[in-house]
Amino acid sequence: MVTKEVIVIGGGIIGLACALELKLRGKDVTVISGNFKQAATHAAAGMLAPSAEGLTGVMLELGQQSLALYPQWIDKLQHLGAKEVDYNPCGIIAPVYSNSSTSSSGQWLDRASLDYYQPGLGHEVVGAWWYPQEGQVNPRLLGQALLELNGALGVELLEGVKVSALHRHHHTVTSILTNQGKMFADTYILAGGAWSGQLLPLPVRPIKGQMLSLKMPSSHPLHRVIFGENTYLVPKCDGRLIVGATVEDVGWQKGVTGAGINILLQRAIKLYPPLADWNLQEIWYGYRPGTPDEMPILGYGDSDNLILATGHHRNGILLAPVTAQLISNLIDGKNDHLITPFSYQRFLSSKPQITASIAPKIMTYPLPMTPPQSALNGSTTSNTDPLIIAGRRFSSRLMTGTGKYPSREAMQQSVIASGCEIVTVAIRRVQNNAPGHEGLAEALDWTKIWMLPNTAGCTNAEEAVRVARLGREMAKLLGQEDNNFVKLEVIPDSKYLLPDPIGTLQAAEQLVKEGFAVLPYVNADPLLCKRLEEVGCATVMPLGSPIGSGQGIQNTANIKIIIEQSQVPVVIDAGIGCPSEATFGMEMGADALLINSAIAMAQNPVQMAKAMGMATEAGRLAYQAGRIPIKTYANASSPLSGLVR
Repeated sequence: MVTKEVIVIGGGIIGLACALELKLRGKDVTVISGNFKQAATHAAAGMLAPSAEGLTGVMLELGQQSLALYPQWIDKLQHLGAKEVDYNPCGIIAPVYSNSSTSSSGQWLDRASLDYYQPGLGHEVVGAWWYPQEGQVNPRLLGQALLELNGALGVELLEGVKVSALHRHHHTVTSILTNQGKMFADTYILAGGAWSGQLLPLPVRPIKGQMLSLKMPSSHPLHRVIFGENTYLVPKCDGRLIVGATVEDVGWQKGVTGAGINILLQRAIKLYPPLADWNLQEIWYGYRPGTPDEMPILGYGDSDNLILATGHHRNGILLAPVTAQLISNLIDGKNDHLITPFSYQRFLSSKPQITASIAPKIMTYPLPMTPPQSALNGSTTSNTDPLIIAGRRFSSRLMTGTGKYPSREAMQQSVIASGCEIVTVAIRRVQNNAPGHEGLAEALDWTKIWMLPNTAGCTNAEEAVRVARLGREMAKLLGQEDNNFVKLEVIPDSKYLLPDPIGTLQAAEQLVKEGFAVLPYVNADPLLCKRLEEVGCATVMPLGSPIGSGQGIQNTANIKIIIEQSQVPVVIDAGIGCPSEATFGMEMGADALLINSAIAMAQNPVQMAKAMGMATEAGRLAYQAGRIPIKTYANASSPLSGLVR
């Protein structure tokens, strides 16, 4: 086993800049990347414009610090043998269409002065702000220069290596799992850009940007960057004019669209009419790493040897020098005050958590006087009849979810009222702050509730495995270090929402190999359930009827077979609509139930949650007690002998 000193995950400008700085400080560095040219670096325009872009507060301070580092940073690269990167502190003109515009650091140019600095701007432009200290660099040349310098200085560059998971023990990353096997290091730096959120449950998402370039004729040169409202024009030394850029929160949508290019050209021509006759040279798109506050995530993560350097959004090129300096200082034991506001901790809630013994102050629904006897409150069966999944004991046999509730308060109170100990969470929706899931990770007291991450929204095995890994990382972030549970859902069918048996089995086999306790959601297929048990799943979870339908348990015969043959817990999931159906499922011999829609969509979710908790326990007690035999004819309750005559 070879242990490297530092592994940088990500081969964009941030990862390469950090690697180079660390190498110059004497560190042994390896950079791994699926594709060095896939990074956002190669799609950027290369503006160095903290003030022109309107950055404020700590972001402006960080941007100005990095801008100040640029001249000496470029000099250092060239001294090391880098090729020309077209660094040009040419100044930036920011035209405006209204006199109401203000700027704290720019110099105002009226229309007459503006025509002197840059003739030819559109007639609607009334003036501009001038930022003489700002400029640009060619990001493609800079990215290539950093790549070549790292290689020349002895940094190990591994292309085609894709990281799929981080392995941790307590608060230390012990290895990373890649398509070329495990890799080990003393320190790991995550600089994966827009892809960072696929590896850790960080609020980093792709923000698509479409761009184009035009060939500038020599008779109409632009010498300065024009940063207009909703568009910018960046002239390059090679005669290209970069026009950008759209800002689209559309996930990983691929391709350049006619609408995107059309709006870029319309805005650009309005800003600088002469370019309407210039030849279109190139169109492309890329993914910026966006965060909720549009600020990067810098510093240590939740592990003592994992450092985050991601989420730079539109400012990766600008912030490369300062990020490399701050991250390298951190590894050297120097914690600069400048990095503190960019910690990932800012996304964690500081509000008091809701616990099973503390009801929320805002009571949207009347809370039952007493919660059902269950896991957190001392069930009548909890000590002698626990639910055991993957070696972990639970008192309650009811699992609930977090979706479809009318409010977060209703969800919190319902979880308490149900007495459940296991709550399933849709990782993809939490990660993306989907409607109804904002702040969900902080909404419950995870010291009392066991998180069951689920792969809802995944349509194939590969996607489900990736999301399961994210779920495990999220559980660790919330303090459940030993939580390897995952509710496996692979559902390609968007109409009937029926799980894919082949994809589920494929994903289950892989996840079991990776040490997950897999709880697969499947059709009520006895053969499939047996096969899932054989590959090592911790439970099987046959559906009672289509998810969210409230049809009750329609697959009684098959579920009875599954219960009879299974050596692992059987959890009926989906379709239960009322407490009597919950009781029936438990009376059949099911080990547990997962109920979400019937609670969340009830007229009073809190009361329904309590009812479902009581029904689950009643059904379990009835199953243990054993019902009387069913007979064809009546059988009197009182004896027929010894009657008074």
